[in-house]
Amino acid sequence: MNSLTRSTALKIAAVIVLALALADLFIYEVPALMLGQAAIDQVANADGGGPPFFMVLLSSAMDVLAIVTAYGLWRRLRWAVILAIVISAFSTLSGLAGALFAGDSSTRLFAAVGVVLSIVIIVLCLWRERKPHPHTVRQNPDDAERLIDELRHDVRAATA
Repeated sequence: MNSLTRSTALKIAAVIVLALALADLFIYEVPALMLGQAAIDQVANADGGGPPFFMVLLSSAMDVLAIVTAYGLWRRLRWAVILAIVISAFSTLSGLAGALFAGDSSTRLFAAVGVVLSIVIIVLCLWRERKPHPHTVRQNPDDAERLIDELRHDVRAATA
């Protein structure tokens, strides 16, 4: 059975980060930004039906940053892993608010899916490959000889 490698986990995380950022940017943020500040704040103040304008700007900036992060994850860059975890943690917290308190059901569903995918991104960014047990003889004869040498060294050190 093949296990998930770190490289593959980061590429999967990159695709998810990119998909979430593009969906949020083009489904919610760009249409809201096209309305302008006055219209967004009017809707937000009237009945609490939407976020205030500064939240729309902040979310748009986070989406652009997430797109850059997806590129870095694809290239397996350390800064991108850290940034993806931070962005996903922020998205999880803001998505929980959206999943619980959003006005319409489609926004609630999108927020709930976003929360789950953000948690998956964090798990994929923290993914590590399993290391074989140190006393397992491997298939490669050079590895077996190196293991025998390590064991001899350990025995000598313990008896000295």
